[in-house]
Amino acid sequence: MNLVPTRIELARPLPPLTYLAPEGLPAGVRVRVKLRNGAAVGLVLGLDPSPPEVKLRPIESIVDPFPLLPPKLWELLAFAADYYAVGVAHLLPLCLPQVLVPDWEIEADQGLRLSAMRDQGRWRELAELGQAWHRGEETLRGLLHRRDRRGAGLTEVRRTELPNPMKVTTTQAKALLALEEAGGALLESELRDSFGVGAAVLKTLESKGLIQRTRRLDLLSQRREEGLDHRVILNEEQLAAIAAVDTSRFGVHLLYGVTGSGKTEVYLEVAERVLKQGKRVLWLVPEIGLTPRLLARLEARFPGRVAVGHAGLNATEKQADVVRLLQDEAPIFVGVRNAVLAPLRNIGLIVVDEEQEGSYKSEEHPRIHARDLAIKRAQIENCPVLLGSATPSQESWHAAQQGRYKLLKLTQRPVGINLPEVQVVDLRDAYREARKRVVFSKPLLAGISESLERGEQAMLLLNRRGFENFWMCRACGKPLDCPHCAVSLTYHKSSYRLRCHLCGFEAVPPEVCPHCAAAHLRGVGEGTEQIEDQLQALFPKARILRLDRDTTSRKGSLEAGLLAAEHGQVDILVGTQMLAKGHNFPKLTLVGILNADQGLRIPDFRAAERTFQLLTQVAGRAGRAQRPGRVILQTYSPDHPAIAFAIRQDFEGFAEQELKYREALAYPPFTALALYRSEGETLDEAKRVLDAHKARLAVVPGLRLLGPLEAPVSKVRDRYRMHLLVKARQRSGISSALATAPLEPGGPVALDRDPLQFGN
Repeated sequence: MNLVPTRIELARPLPPLTYLAPEGLPAGVRVRVKLRNGAAVGLVLGLDPSPPEVKLRPIESIVDPFPLLPPKLWELLAFAADYYAVGVAHLLPLCLPQVLVPDWEIEADQGLRLSAMRDQGRWRELAELGQAWHRGEETLRGLLHRRDRRGAGLTEVRRTELPNPMKVTTTQAKALLALEEAGGALLESELRDSFGVGAAVLKTLESKGLIQRTRRLDLLSQRREEGLDHRVILNEEQLAAIAAVDTSRFGVHLLYGVTGSGKTEVYLEVAERVLKQGKRVLWLVPEIGLTPRLLARLEARFPGRVAVGHAGLNATEKQADVVRLLQDEAPIFVGVRNAVLAPLRNIGLIVVDEEQEGSYKSEEHPRIHARDLAIKRAQIENCPVLLGSATPSQESWHAAQQGRYKLLKLTQRPVGINLPEVQVVDLRDAYREARKRVVFSKPLLAGISESLERGEQAMLLLNRRGFENFWMCRACGKPLDCPHCAVSLTYHKSSYRLRCHLCGFEAVPPEVCPHCAAAHLRGVGEGTEQIEDQLQALFPKARILRLDRDTTSRKGSLEAGLLAAEHGQVDILVGTQMLAKGHNFPKLTLVGILNADQGLRIPDFRAAERTFQLLTQVAGRAGRAQRPGRVILQTYSPDHPAIAFAIRQDFEGFAEQELKYREALAYPPFTALALYRSEGETLDEAKRVLDAHKARLAVVPGLRLLGPLEAPVSKVRDRYRMHLLVKARQRSGISSALATAPLEPGGPVALDRDPLQFGN
């Protein structure tokens, strides 16, 4: 077999490279190549018609014997690569996790090494295997020797690292070698069944510190008490929304429904219709915390037909479910942002729940927006897409008002369940009365006491974690800042550390001020950790649970906490915005929002929209069952439109006013944005880079260039940052800018198209 110059793109900041590869190797397969500093997996783009006049290296091996992804997904990847100015190879890990490296690629006796292919002419056989795989033939499951390792309440065993070797028995060595070959982690049941390693051996290894055993909470196995498929009688609005979705063709539907109005029931009914047609459903949620309860409902309605994908899964779980998708075994796939690029074929419906959520937009390269790509994928698949929200994004709402999206409304909660009563507490009045800053107002404390007396639950929201927001010196007035980032350090009492929430830097709190040596350091502001402490002192008999990023870092901890709250094992919930959306706590009747206008202080044109969404969503957690709900909202700005409209749960009134503001200042949805970012060892260095790029963009007609300016957080991890904001009347204007002034892969300028965050 001849070797010919072939262009290979790596998921690294490099332009495509040219290697020698077997003639006829199709575009879209992954190969392993050598670099100066090691090896990498790359994507075959095709033949290189003008190869460089240097000695070319051959590729090391072929990872995929045929292109694994469906043709329509390749079409979506090509669109996304062009739109976000990235390489297709940069998007590929979002479709196929790096763990999906089949056993054939590393087993020489399979004949798939280059030498074996060259000698035995195996490429035709590989092509036949590829066709068989796409037909979903049962025999091809044997190509992956690793088993599906999902299961309920299983113990995962992980290999640990020790500085010195230790003596082990033969059986213990067998367990360690098995873990080593499996990449460091296996289920305890698999060690027992496949390798004959019993619990006693594992206990000995754990006592020596050679392994770590952790109880794994599997999302698919979390059966709620409602376990069975409890269908409800749909109201007229729900029936009308279901009937309005034409599953035979592409269409974007915005399902706007007040909190608790039954949007999920609409999704389920349309999904059931699609499955009966022999098609598949892609279901997106904004964060992992929303998946367990949803999966319980889906498994009850469609048992054995659901796969799940998100960052919380380990390597073997990711591989198992991706293989199920490639073999067309799972007609419903539920996942977070990256699932929009999952390798599904024959999609008949795409659901984007809580479509307004910012977590659908990646803040790391590649900076895709899953909601927007879901719409494009639905167009390619010629199927409907359902965007659901109680507080739609202004972009989606405007599109519905313009008739580009079909608007479906749900304005009613189930019979007997009303929107909660909202009471506003003006913290300015509370300050004047108490002559000091108030954390818990009198109405809030009284409300918590009443809820506890009735055996009900209360939830308190403060969107700031840690114990104190920052420390400052009362003598010189200077805060204790991160030495690597332009932000203050947050005090965490439980670990007795000052911590940077950007770079992770930690330090023990000093006894004197590092600036003036005065012993007058003081913490300022409250975080969720301090709120938990104060509540425990005020209500010593209450069962209090704090849920924020600090308490939910361990796998399964968030799901376990939410499940405990649903089952009434918690009296007071304290947390950040992760508690605000999509959860249903039957005994929760009181929601307290400690500082409602906190998000309004951020210099961002979306600050009011985010504040309105957060307040509306968290208020919607109260009174979801038959018990009446109550919301106590503490604020220094009761007259701000975002707060005033949220109190009335009046989304349409807020949207009307907000869109007028956006149009007057030429912000989305009336303009398209692109944010160029640069970094340097100094601000001047970062600015010079953007000045040069601005000059290249200046020749593009119809653009408005703002900057370069310092980023709101001007230094992160010892790198200084500058921003250049580009406005255009249409998205095509941004595309013209990218064509006229293309970015160099891995160059000094990075692009964030349709940015949502400007602070980093």
